[in-house]
Amino acid sequence: MSAAASSRLVAIPLAMGFGMFAFVALGEAYFGHGVLAGLWSAFIAGVVCVLTGNRSTTVYAPRVTTTFYLGSVLFALSHSPVPALQDGGLPMVLAVFMGIVFLGGAFQALFGLVRLGSLIKFTPYPVMAGFQNAAALLLLLVQASTLLGMPVTTGFMEVPAQLGQAHPLTLVVAAVAVLVMWKGKRWFPRVPALLLGLAAGTLAWYALAAFGFRAALGPLIGGLPAMLRPLDVNALWNLMPGAAHWPLAWVMVPAALGLAFIASLDALLCERIVAPEGNSPRESDRQLVRLGLGNMVAALAGGITAGVNIGPSTLNRAQGARGAASVLVNALVILLTMLFLLPLVGLLPRVALSAVIAVIAIQHFDTWTLQVLRRVRTDAGPRRRGLLLELGVVFVVTLLSVAVNIVAAVFIGVLIAVGLFLLRMSRSVVRRHYRCDEVRSHQSRDALSMNLLARHGARITVFELEGPLFFGSSEALARTVREVAGEDAFAVILDFRRVNDLDSTGARVLLQLHQDLTRAGCSVRFSGLRAGSVVAGAMADLGLAADRRRPTGTPDLDLAIEAAEDDLLATLRPTPAVLQPITFETLELARNFDAREREILRSFFVERRFAAGATVFAQGDFGTELFIVMQGRATAMLHQRGAEPLRLATFAPGATIGELALLDSGSRSATVVADWPLVCLVLSAGSFRDMQAREPAVAIRLLVNLGRELGFRMRRANQMLHRLAA
Repeated sequence: MSAAASSRLVAIPLAMGFGMFAFVALGEAYFGHGVLAGLWSAFIAGVVCVLTGNRSTTVYAPRVTTTFYLGSVLFALSHSPVPALQDGGLPMVLAVFMGIVFLGGAFQALFGLVRLGSLIKFTPYPVMAGFQNAAALLLLLVQASTLLGMPVTTGFMEVPAQLGQAHPLTLVVAAVAVLVMWKGKRWFPRVPALLLGLAAGTLAWYALAAFGFRAALGPLIGGLPAMLRPLDVNALWNLMPGAAHWPLAWVMVPAALGLAFIASLDALLCERIVAPEGNSPRESDRQLVRLGLGNMVAALAGGITAGVNIGPSTLNRAQGARGAASVLVNALVILLTMLFLLPLVGLLPRVALSAVIAVIAIQHFDTWTLQVLRRVRTDAGPRRRGLLLELGVVFVVTLLSVAVNIVAAVFIGVLIAVGLFLLRMSRSVVRRHYRCDEVRSHQSRDALSMNLLARHGARITVFELEGPLFFGSSEALARTVREVAGEDAFAVILDFRRVNDLDSTGARVLLQLHQDLTRAGCSVRFSGLRAGSVVAGAMADLGLAADRRRPTGTPDLDLAIEAAEDDLLATLRPTPAVLQPITFETLELARNFDAREREILRSFFVERRFAAGATVFAQGDFGTELFIVMQGRATAMLHQRGAEPLRLATFAPGATIGELALLDSGSRSATVVADWPLVCLVLSAGSFRDMQAREPAVAIRLLVNLGRELGFRMRRANQMLHRLAA
């Protein structure tokens, strides 16, 4: 048997195995109907999907989630107190059952037409993982009675109480089938493992039967009906207008909606697994329409709901299939099996079929869940708590799907996931906060100003925010700001650089916080507001920003800190330091010089003035001069290709600029521009060489002071880095 031909046969036992459980509630007499219904569904779904535009290699068949759901629906219908069902007997039960399959297909197609498939795909992944694990667990559990040789009507919840009816030798047959399927790929790499396991289990069953153990081996699939009874649409339609039969609508519509939701969720999950590169949202919606139409046609022929078959689809593509022709060939093989090979199908042992399906169930447990379980043992702290919460959602969905209802489990899982999301988002969005006695702006200031900021800078608090600000997280932010800033707060800076969204409720909370702090004498500044952003627009709507295009505040956090420092210094010093010319004697570079030496040092400097906006020197220029700011202010900017200029520092009176030019005469690393009218003292490299030759003691002392200044800057930078890292 060629690999391509054998791959076509893989879908057949799966269709039979999944389909047979839909009719279990009706007993042994209808076991064969489920097998044949599964085959019809696989055939019709494949043909209809190809005819309606599918061009992929996806193979279709009943799915365990939908067949288990249909089995529970059929059980409920057969035990329903609705008079129309009781009076109509089994024919009415089957008609209503097939009507639910038909309506489920119609709702599934409708989901695709209204593009609900795109929305379903946004179901939180822990819910999807729980759904997939539930499907695998259900598929495994429903094999329990068959693996033990019990009657097919024995539910997996009843197995522990019915162990006295078990046939232990069936476990031997199952073990042979499982072992060969698990290891068969090594022995026969060109033959699908499922077919190997099914063949091995069948041979083991007949071998044990030949040695006289037939009675302890469990049943064969048995005789199958030649054709299923199709849905009698006319009979069902004639019943519906009668007042006595209106309760049937309340039975059928909710059941059909639940079936459509489960089938759609399962189809999209499976499609994501089998698609080589994933599907676009539009293609996912089209897939739902195709499957819905296919399931409607299958219901008219007596079939059940079909979906994407993961194993055969993957194998079909792996064996070289490239288009929809392979899907039609697969459907043709199924049709030929129904027409000519049903007697042989009836000779297959049920335990062999259940054994290979049990292996498939184990292989279909969600791998992400297993990875998270391993990571929980190694991770610690908040990350571990987050993983445990996600695992909790997975287990809740899985257990509720098995014990209660699949539809209810998925909806409850989504609600839990949404609740956890809101809980996480309601936590503080403060990435970090710090006070400006340790972390200061890049503004270079005179010694007196630096001392004042060291003593009073703690009254300025910076809050770097991260994530969305909405009704929950904004309340937590306001509470944190009030607690951390304290009663003596002079200024609070809120940095929005990493805030990606702000709703109206969050903006109103910020407005109230702004008003409360302002009344208490504390100014509030905003930084990181990008013109035209959602955050800037929401704040502008409430008056927190003057204009959507030009929001109040600064785009740069450092500028906001500098402005707050200026305001604080203005309350501590009547005249701004930048407006006060300083004397040569007060400079740090003139420290430890006596009066004569200061006069000598001053004689080597020349005064130079710059208008506001003038360039002191440009990035890349050859540097030969040291500048000391005596009055005014200048800013150093780093120009980067393809990006906005970056402010490195702002220099106030007393600051030294370009001191490295005296040491290496290299190119300038930044551009310095005068912010205000600027007065500088300039020492050229030539003048410094003259100083070294004529006054070496003065030159050495100047170098010592320069080294002290550079060391102070490095120490301050290290302190800021350590503070920010903490």
